[in-house]
Amino acid sequence: MSGLDNLKTRLEYAGGVKAEGRFQNDKLKTLKKALLYSYQAATAILSDGREFRCLINSDKLKSDYDNKIISIPYEDICLNKSRKGKTAEGIEKIGMKPGDVFEWKETGTKWLVYLEFLEEDSYFRAEIRKCEAEVEINNKKYPVYIRGPVETTIQWNQKKGDVWNNINYSLIIYITKNEETLDYFHRFTKVKIDGNMWEVKAVDPYGGDGIIEVCLGEWYNNSIEEEENKEPDAPTPEIDPDSAYIDGKNIVYPFDICVYNIKNAGGGRWSIDSKKAVITSQNPQTAKVRIASGKSGSFTLLYKRDGQDDISLPIEIESF
Repeated sequence: MSGLDNLKTRLEYAGGVKAEGRFQNDKLKTLKKALLYSYQAATAILSDGREFRCLINSDKLKSDYDNKIISIPYEDICLNKSRKGKTAEGIEKIGMKPGDVFEWKETGTKWLVYLEFLEEDSYFRAEIRKCEAEVEINNKKYPVYIRGPVETTIQWNQKKGDVWNNINYSLIIYITKNEETLDYFHRFTKVKIDGNMWEVKAVDPYGGDGIIEVCLGEWYNNSIEEEENKEPDAPTPEIDPDSAYIDGKNIVYPFDICVYNIKNAGGGRWSIDSKKAVITSQNPQTAKVRIASGKSGSFTLLYKRDGQDDISLPIEIESF
């Protein structure tokens, strides 16, 4: 190998022939060292259940909000997955983006990613804001940043001897922007937060990257109307204790590990009709199942016996 070829190989290893590539490589190496030894190092649990190391640095802390800055590689090793040979073989894309919500594992708090530093191209860097409440949309719960009422006075009215005051509290929330939230939030939409009703006054889908800023006004609670509009609970199917059935949870979460047992039967084998879950171990009576999907969905666990009908258990995967 000539001297020039040797130099080119060294440059490629350091990040590329161009100086900018080497700068980016050096910054990424510095970040990964900080993930091990920095006081600001933390663990982020993504919405799909995967865990990665990151840096969370202070930005602004006020009574109305807690703002911090997250730095996390574009690719890294998932902490809660089994090891794959050499270290480099376990590296996978993280995929964090504005609008995502993650849990800061060490504190048990949830954070909304909402402003990305586009000039940072060595790793993902963005501002995050602490989520203090949840909003339920179509039976799905969204963690949200919420700023409480700032009003300090009450407007009173009097007419013909009757005295009353106007409802005047206001809220501001930041919520993940997707098709579901864009379709849901419109002027005059009613939203329930922490047991109280609020009415949408204004919706700003351009206030930050990947989020919607929603301005809410205080509204009236009507327990009678809510009870009338409440959907009845689905009846729980009865199981004949003398028939063959699969005993175990029919609602699971991403990356759960569950154990199922066959009742009133034997001599069969277990199988699953989907790649969303895998059987890690089994015998004629018991199966251990690991949920392999990070998203909501469903699959069916089957117990098969030669010459007889299969015994099945439909299982739903619910998101966090």
